[in-house]
Amino acid sequence: MNTASKLEQLIGLFNQETELYRSMQDIVDRERAAAVRSDVDALQATARDKEHLISDLQRKEALRHQIVADLAIELGISSQDVTLTSISQAANEPYAGRLKRVKTNFLNVIKSLQTANEHNRQLVEHSLALLRGSFNLLNDLVASGTVYHRTGNIRNSKSTGNCISSEI
Repeated sequence: MNTASKLEQLIGLFNQETELYRSMQDIVDRERAAAVRSDVDALQATARDKEHLISDLQRKEALRHQIVADLAIELGISSQDVTLTSISQAANEPYAGRLKRVKTNFLNVIKSLQTANEHNRQLVEHSLALLRGSFNLLNDLVASGTVYHRTGNIRNSKSTGNCISSEI
């Protein structure tokens, strides 16, 4: 395979990966909606969808690494220094411009996905904090040993049980 066809293959592969990451963005958006609704079935479905998509992405990544390694040799770029930018700088037009565009598109999708993942992480952490607060409140209500005396003093006795086990 010549350099031009490998560059075409690399550009096509980046476009495919970009679309897969856009699909991941859709799944992450569905995941957020399911988390807000506390829809466990929908959350499990999004987890399955993400697993399938990640599997596809891993196959594409492995192929991309092989193509990039081959191009590095053909273009005389050190395997340690090979990047999409270095390939685009070594490639002739129209490939150089096309590589720059796919890189920009790819990075924009990745950045958007990272932002969505961060929002989901914050949502989950907030939900966990609320659940912990509810568990603690229930535990305190069930095992409350506080007794008020006529003098106004409070006697606390040790908790005798837990509503929810703190051990997993």
